[in-house]
Amino acid sequence: MPFHNIAIAGASGFLGQKILEHLLNIPGVTQVTVLSRSPQPDEAAPNRLVSFISISSYKDTESLASILRGHDLLISAIAGAAAGTTDALLVEAALRAGVQRFMPSEYTVDVLHPHSVKFAGSTILSAKIANATNLELLAEEGTIEYTTLVTGPFLDFWFSGVVKGVVDLEERRVMLYDGGEHQVSGCSSDFIARCVGAVIAMPDEATKNQRIRIAETQFNGKELLSTFEEVTGEQWLGVHKTTDALVDESNQALQEGNMRGFYLGQILKLGFDGEGSCYFEEGLMHGGGSVERLALKDIVAKSIVSN
Repeated sequence: MPFHNIAIAGASGFLGQKILEHLLNIPGVTQVTVLSRSPQPDEAAPNRLVSFISISSYKDTESLASILRGHDLLISAIAGAAAGTTDALLVEAALRAGVQRFMPSEYTVDVLHPHSVKFAGSTILSAKIANATNLELLAEEGTIEYTTLVTGPFLDFWFSGVVKGVVDLEERRVMLYDGGEHQVSGCSSDFIARCVGAVIAMPDEATKNQRIRIAETQFNGKELLSTFEEVTGEQWLGVHKTTDALVDESNQALQEGNMRGFYLGQILKLGFDGEGSCYFEEGLMHGGGSVERLALKDIVAKSIVSN
């Protein structure tokens, strides 16, 4: 295992917390540096492997590089809307520091899928595409390695109702985009975190300079509706909407200065329009050992309980 000293950005977020937890249980990891723009939380459990480093801004790449020197791997778990800009800064700092490998925060649709590239009207999505392309060029030059996990949506996040436009727990509604027929793949945050751990534990060459598309489960809108009904024992309403309407709503959000709504509308469009940006039929990480997958029903059940 080539990665012993690891740094992580965004460890306080929904996914980042779970990645950090898994890092601490990987044999051979000797140091985990948590980069944070906030002070170390009072409730943070003491662990001899973990160091919390407060930084004022990711824009100060020179200071960030001084922190990253000596690390083998830098993991970004920056939240989706901010990842495009921040990941570019993290790569710049990692290059200065001589970090061997970078794992970007591209835990979303496949931004390099031809449909995503053609559609990319979002400045946020465009930034992710630019970052992914830049990483490939840097790897070809031999200046840094990368491993990208392309995951589709965090299903437990979507199913908890936090992301509006998929499930409404209070009103017992599930959106059926474009008739609810198109297949979507996705992962729970726990599954993604375990896959990050699998990358670290695997031989270097098995994951070097690869975009690895993973899927814990696949479903369509109609299947999701019936699954929520099965899990809750109640009747739910399927609400029909076109993915073209999502684009209109996304553009309206942009005009109102709502960048999160703009980004979310575009991700939902790419997720449910059936053009392939968010359906990873293979969904495997070969050589990663046994990473347990939950069925759709189990992910739904856990999401409802945790809400």
